[in-house]
Amino acid sequence: MLHYFKFRQDLLDPVPARDVYLKRGKGRGWPEECPPIRAANAFGFDILANFDLTFVQNRGKWKVARDITIESDFAFASHEDSPGAALVQQYAWFWQKGQKLPHVISDNVYKVIDNQVKVSSFLFLKTDQNELLLVTEVPNLRRPFRATSALIETDWYPASYPWHVVLELDRSAKRIKIKKGEPIARVIPVRRDSYFAKQMPQADFEAFFDRGQEWLKTHGKFEHEAAEEKTVADITGTYVRQQLKSKFVVLG
Repeated sequence: MLHYFKFRQDLLDPVPARDVYLKRGKGRGWPEECPPIRAANAFGFDILANFDLTFVQNRGKWKVARDITIESDFAFASHEDSPGAALVQQYAWFWQKGQKLPHVISDNVYKVIDNQVKVSSFLFLKTDQNELLLVTEVPNLRRPFRATSALIETDWYPASYPWHVVLELDRSAKRIKIKKGEPIARVIPVRRDSYFAKQMPQADFEAFFDRGQEWLKTHGKFEHEAAEEKTVADITGTYVRQQLKSKFVVLG
């Protein structure tokens, strides 16, 4: 399970991902009509932008148009007898040339990643034992920014700060806007395990292939394409009916 706590309770929760993100025009054959693509679109939780964000590029240098820093609605005290104070969190910030902390960035490396910006989720995140969080871009959604993929070991690393998402901005753009409520990244809980790949023996493949042909005969609607002189099977309706999709729910 994904466990989270918001930096401030008026901020946005993660939300279950959706089948469709783009409003298409007329016509048939849009990618979102494909059941496996819809299933991928809806797999995981979306991290939403808590505020409007605008990034501006001038002479190859990126900046945040309006810097946002907020305070938590809870207080932290380093000692039991201290009065405590709210935490402070910046919303978006870039790598710094010549930075030493939290890690060193060489000047030649900075030139490659100076279009990357860190955007706070304002979420403290943890998972159950042997569950990790894959942070990545929203599938099949092409925008002038993309989330850098990362696998976070949230089952043992007790981060005392809200997790951020690293966005890579399109260098060809001059201005990039992200609206409040727009998904900026996808988080997917995954199991820590051993995964294997192995080629099937010939006999296993023959059984697999024969099973596939029988499934097509039972469920497929066949049509002949004269131009290519081949017969193709339409399995769309059957695939949807037999598909078992995962569920992602945010509990109240």
